[in-house]
Amino acid sequence: MTLCLNPDCPNPENPESNKFCQYCGEKLFLDRSLDPTQTHSYRALQRLGAGGFSKTYLAVDESKSSKPRCIIKQFRQPKEGTQNIADLFREEVARLTEIGNHPQIPAVLASFNSGSQQYVVQEFINGQNLGQQLRKNGNFSETKIRQLLEELLPVLYFIHHHRLIHRDIKPENIIFCPSNYPSVNKKSHLFLVDFGAAKYATKTALAQVGTLIGSAEYTAPEQLRGKPTFASDIYSLGVTCIHLLTNVSPFDLFDSLEGKWIWQDYLLNPVSDSLARILNKMLASAVKKRYYSAEAVLKQLNPQVKLTTPVRQNKEEEKQEETAGETMSQSSVPLGRKNPPNREPKWKCVRTLRQENRATQVNAIAFSAQSRTLASGSWDGSILLWDLGTGELLQTLTGHNNGVLSLAIAPDGKVLASGSADGTIKLWDLWQLSPRELREGIAPVATHTLTGHTSVVSSVAICPDKQLLASGSRDRTVTLWTLNPPELRSTFSSENDRVTCVAFNPKWATRYPLRSHFLASGTAGGTIYFWQTDTGELQSEIAAHSREIYAIAISPDGTTLISASWDRTLKIWNLSTDDESDNFTPQLRDTLCPHVLPVVAVAIHPDGEIFATGSHDTTVQLWNLKTTQPIAMLSGHSRAVTSVAFSPDGNTLASASGDGTVKLWRCEW
Repeated sequence: MTLCLNPDCPNPENPESNKFCQYCGEKLFLDRSLDPTQTHSYRALQRLGAGGFSKTYLAVDESKSSKPRCIIKQFRQPKEGTQNIADLFREEVARLTEIGNHPQIPAVLASFNSGSQQYVVQEFINGQNLGQQLRKNGNFSETKIRQLLEELLPVLYFIHHHRLIHRDIKPENIIFCPSNYPSVNKKSHLFLVDFGAAKYATKTALAQVGTLIGSAEYTAPEQLRGKPTFASDIYSLGVTCIHLLTNVSPFDLFDSLEGKWIWQDYLLNPVSDSLARILNKMLASAVKKRYYSAEAVLKQLNPQVKLTTPVRQNKEEEKQEETAGETMSQSSVPLGRKNPPNREPKWKCVRTLRQENRATQVNAIAFSAQSRTLASGSWDGSILLWDLGTGELLQTLTGHNNGVLSLAIAPDGKVLASGSADGTIKLWDLWQLSPRELREGIAPVATHTLTGHTSVVSSVAICPDKQLLASGSRDRTVTLWTLNPPELRSTFSSENDRVTCVAFNPKWATRYPLRSHFLASGTAGGTIYFWQTDTGELQSEIAAHSREIYAIAISPDGTTLISASWDRTLKIWNLSTDDESDNFTPQLRDTLCPHVLPVVAVAIHPDGEIFATGSHDTTVQLWNLKTTQPIAMLSGHSRAVTSVAFSPDGNTLASASGDGTVKLWRCEW
């Protein structure tokens, strides 16, 4: 069956073979052109639900041979006097895009207009919600509830860090999916879905009485009064837990005459006192008596977890931090300079690059080796070129129909490659080799669009010999392209693992190609693959992490690889350099847990002595690569750091963030 998406259609059900609705005549396939050679065509299969201003459908992408399923959310114009639909749509897209890179939250695949309707397309999570699991398997055990809390509390910590309150946590919005994101300890994974009710928690918003949103059984008292807080989500998660433990409606678990919860009276098997205390505090009616954050609950479950909440709710504080360029220096290893006697280096933010009237998340940055310019790629599909000396915006490049996720500039500075969520890679001719030429001349143009991938292009890298381009995609492939001329050379399959990042060996020699001509790729399942680019053979694979790998970086001498994962670990690997050996066997050297939240970006300095990490906790940290000792922690961003990069001369470190800025850091004495 195919459903018509016309909101005014009297009978939307159609046979699967129909191209047009047999009742209203509307086109049944929702087409979204990505580029002249590729079109995504979505077909709605089933209506899943409806909210105040939107409807949700289960759909299939007919343009792909695998016919993957997805979720379509359709927005409709609200009644007169309420918020404009365009504003609602922009807010929804901003919410979902900002948090969609979390491995336990569905990713945004597309957002666009079709006719008079607005649409968001999201990843489909193929699993059972906890309500279905409860009906199928019966009451949850204490062990399962503890596992639920340990897996969901970090997700709440993440969205609260992004100043979002979910407002509708319940068993039906938690998906159990054992087959996705496999881990070495074989734990299942839980996904938090349906952020349509989510609300930004600014001081102004929290002071206002809002619309009542949420499921009454699970909703906190203050939220019922229209004033939700972060603690409201803690309450809803607590109610979810006692419902799963007892298999009794939450309405029946609260004694309204006594004004207290009596859920323990309905337990088939008693729970430990420690878990009971945790749940009862999550369920406290008064916000002041409840856990104030997901971090606080997590500490009770696991006292060894030490987290701080880096959320900034005051824009004036953010502005002051940005101006001050707050830094903490803990060691004395500068960039390419010797430490003067009795003096320590101070890391400072020397410039913040921010385009006026633009608050879209910056996902990627790349330095040009031939000029004092920096490229940045954003979620709105644009690429900005900046003058490092003045901070001036030189050019804005457009062409992608969705977010730019990765950038790479060739060593000679003449080619820029951009990978996008629209499934394409664009090559830009950078004939301009100075800021003046960029400022006064014709803007760089996209000379080629590479369309071999069938899903989001998550990472691109240009080979040191300037002859090859590598790209990694959620379609589970790594693709090699020749640059002159630009065409497909070969494709490597990572089996059932989505590719998240790729990196060439910087030490690209020709004498021993088996030891130097390799490409590394990281995956959503936590595996790192090493490919021999000359032959296409898989040299080695290692089960590096228990969760999604966000970033990998290889040292300039090709002897060290650093990998960062959602499991909050950073691992340093020694790569074999024995040219006479037939075996390529990376060996784990160190494991770090360097940030409060996962590291999503890694860069190694050109001299190979230090490296930088960027995290969801909004900070950048610098480390000694040899000793793994911290050098400095740099703060100033107000949202997650998404990318870090060193300039080719090693004098500047750049960091990009979800706050829409790029910061330039330098070491001063």
